[in-house]
Amino acid sequence: MAHHHSGPLKDDPEAKAFNSKFPENDSWHFVNLPVGFTNYSLGGPYSSPNDIVHALRRAIDVLEGRSSQFTKVQALRIIVHLVGDIHQPLHTVSGYYDVSDLDQPELISDPNTALGKPQDRGGNQLFYTTSQELHALWDTKLVVKVATSTSFQKLAEILSEAPLAPQTSGNYHAWPMKWVKDSETVAIGAYDGIQFGTAKLGEDGSIERIEIKFPSRYVPAEVPRVHAQLRKAAVHLAQLLNAIQYE
Repeated sequence: MAHHHSGPLKDDPEAKAFNSKFPENDSWHFVNLPVGFTNYSLGGPYSSPNDIVHALRRAIDVLEGRSSQFTKVQALRIIVHLVGDIHQPLHTVSGYYDVSDLDQPELISDPNTALGKPQDRGGNQLFYTTSQELHALWDTKLVVKVATSTSFQKLAEILSEAPLAPQTSGNYHAWPMKWVKDSETVAIGAYDGIQFGTAKLGEDGSIERIEIKFPSRYVPAEVPRVHAQLRKAAVHLAQLLNAIQYE
């Protein structure tokens, strides 16, 4: 999965300088673990120095005075943004496929055999209509469905109601690794029951698109998961900001 440097601040001088200094920062928003792979470790398979876990750890280091890679304000912005992203299951997972038959691509069920196989970049290449893909459904449409009956201010109140998500166990520097494993587990449900149709590959063998069909009532079944992830993200962000030992 990849993001592009666009948005309302793309021409802001600070943003342009940041993108110039860290051209790889689009990859800080995700890690592409195979569906069912919950053994994330720093330096392990599928991890990268520019993945979301490493980026969060670097931002914590800046706030705690162990690094001056970017400003403390930038570090805080990174943490607020990426703690949200790490709780979005399709920012932690990609489907990896056997595409030997383009009419019947198969999602690889054993995550230990997925390394090096073509992948769907966090659902970005899985199209349920001509132009709508799975990643955007989870990034936007399902979140809006959680909030449709209310304002975002009311949503914030709902997400902060007791019982809150429990404190993540262990040292807070390792919390991002635990959160990524939890989101990965939730992501198994995001892929459950999806039927994979025709695949189209690029010249380099990467997946350009796979046509998919959802099982019946897919969206209503996923909305509670999205609500739960929003709740966890809100509470975990507060817990992390309280735990950090600011310099």
